Amino acid sequence: MNKNCIKKIFYYELRRMLLNKLFFGMLLVNGLFAWFVLSFDIIMGVSYTAPFSVWSYCAYLGKTLPLAMITVLLLLANYYSRKQKRVEILTSATPTSSFCQIMIRTMAAGICFLLIYLVVIVLALLFYISFFRFYDFAAFILPSVLLLLPCFLFFVGLGQLLGSIHRSLVYVLMLLALALNTMPSAFDFFGAGYISTIPLTLPAGTDGEPAFEIGAAFLATRLLYLVFGIVCIYLTTTILSRKSQKA
Repeated sequence: MNKNCIKKIFYYELRRMLLNKLFFGMLLVNGLFAWFVLSFDIIMGVSYTAPFSVWSYCAYLGKTLPLAMITVLLLLANYYSRKQKRVEILTSATPTSSFCQIMIRTMAAGICFLLIYLVVIVLALLFYISFFRFYDFAAFILPSVLLLLPCFLFFVGLGQLLGSIHRSLVYVLMLLALALNTMPSAFDFFGAGYISTIPLTLPAGTDGEPAFEIGAAFLATRLLYLVFGIVCIYLTTTILSRKSQKA
């Protein structure tokens, strides 16, 4: 398939998501909620750790993840509306494989997710600088990837798979995201519950708080969610391919 054609379709899908009033509204809601979490929760620190510790920062990301994932799922749900089905008649006329369609959709959703977390993370950095004169943010990079990437792929993969079966299942997944908000175990989807309890089980270091460390079980579940999301994307491609063959 022509690369220019793929780029045009990608830019079209991306504009359709970014210029959606829903996205701008939810971006504002995500920003306001993130600042609320910082001001009324993280400012106290997590489990007797400093507000600017990696523990507190990761708990902050975990607490903001459910709303961010619901935003992405709302954007994906639009793909399975009646209006979108009419649009697909036009896009199906282009020589785009099912794999390309799903990957384009996933990348467009990924950019929306990154923009949401650009706002969330920038707010955190401004908060730490303004209130604590804290500037050492390098330690936040790897934990951010560890929390955000598996969660995104899990929900965007499962969301597309369920949406290809029936649109209402995407909304059921949103309710699941709320129900799984805090799980103080290694299976915690968003990490907030797990990360908020682990410091209480570790010995304090020379600075008065435990060093940041993630257990093997939690890392294993992150990998499991990552793989599961990729498998869901593959299955969605298969379903879409079969539907296009029957059409």
